[in-house]
Amino acid sequence: MASDKKQLILSTVLDLVKQTGFYHLNMKAIAERAGISAGTIYLYFKSKEELINELYQTVLGEFNQAVLHSYAPEVGFSGNFEAMLRAAVDFYLPRKDYFSFIEQYTYAPFLFKESQEENFSLLLPIFKLLRQGKKEGLVKAFPEPVLISIIHGTLNTILKMHFAHKLDLRKKSVYQSFCTAVREAVTNPANKDSLPTPHP
Repeated sequence: MASDKKQLILSTVLDLVKQTGFYHLNMKAIAERAGISAGTIYLYFKSKEELINELYQTVLGEFNQAVLHSYAPEVGFSGNFEAMLRAAVDFYLPRKDYFSFIEQYTYAPFLFKESQEENFSLLLPIFKLLRQGKKEGLVKAFPEPVLISIIHGTLNTILKMHFAHKLDLRKKSVYQSFCTAVREAVTNPANKDSLPTPHP
């Protein structure tokens, strides 16, 4: 099936790009690794930029779906914050290649507008959650982009340390320390006791 071949190409690129980076990636190498002709790749993608952008949207879409699945609009900030953070960690822990790819290409200059919009759509539930938390008086009165930078930056750093075997985020004590650090960085101290205790 065409969809299977397209998925094969995307999976091959995800594997290759870890070794070569974008600028040394070429259609011949992709074709050889996938066991298909270079012409077959061009049936689905006009350029490697288009291929990378589709892969970016695919990976980001899967992450978005995983995080959104844990979000319940009717629940307040306290009920959603740890659940969404847990979902993000659970998504990436078994997918080091996904994490590395997104980390490398989120700010790449060749991302298309559609990919940038997909990246922004990922943040919309988080923006909404943070606004809700500020309305409830739980979250610090920082601009949402600043709050997201704190959460995202901490998540990225601890995942890098986990994948570098500097710590094990699967351990209950490590995960709870991480959640507590993120929570205390963005919430008001007076209300921290009303937030849920992170679960392993």
